[in-house]
Amino acid sequence: MVIIAQAGRVLAGTDPSAAVEALEGVEEEGARTLEEMRAMVAAMRDRGVGAELAPLAGVADLERLVRTPGGRLRVDLGLDGELDALPPAVDAAVYRIVQESVTNALRHAVDATELVVRVAAERHTVRVSVRDNGRRTGRGRDGYGLTGLRERATLLGGTLRAGPGTDRGWHVEAELPRARSESGVHSRPRR
Repeated sequence: MVIIAQAGRVLAGTDPSAAVEALEGVEEEGARTLEEMRAMVAAMRDRGVGAELAPLAGVADLERLVRTPGGRLRVDLGLDGELDALPPAVDAAVYRIVQESVTNALRHAVDATELVVRVAAERHTVRVSVRDNGRRTGRGRDGYGLTGLRERATLLGGTLRAGPGTDRGWHVEAELPRARSESGVHSRPRR
């Protein structure tokens, strides 16, 4: 964040729009970091000093996650298939994809009334789809959250796409492998 802020200050005199973009990046990353720190402090406070931190959130925690504050968005959550025995990294990635998508919809989807979340386990893959019905403002560039989710999906051997819908809203689609191959590298299903 410090480097981005320094770059923004340098660019302010010659390219004000780039400076504003840098400030938006600092704001977004700062808000995310603050949210994560609050959650960590709350977990430490609840469990006491020296206790193990809570396990990573996963698919089982999605019901609680999608209860949006103030009821601004109606969230339609659909879970399908065998989602109970996912590898921990995949389970956590599914949760983070939905969490980031819900957060982005609350922050950026103008006039949105509904968010549709689908998680479907298939034999070799888990598919995640999150779609809002709002309008988007600004350039529609990916923030650090989406970039991090893409990187996480790639590390697991999967894919993540995010962008505007054909008619309205913003769509996030991810496909993650269910299992690891014998070599320890995540396998991709053959088609």
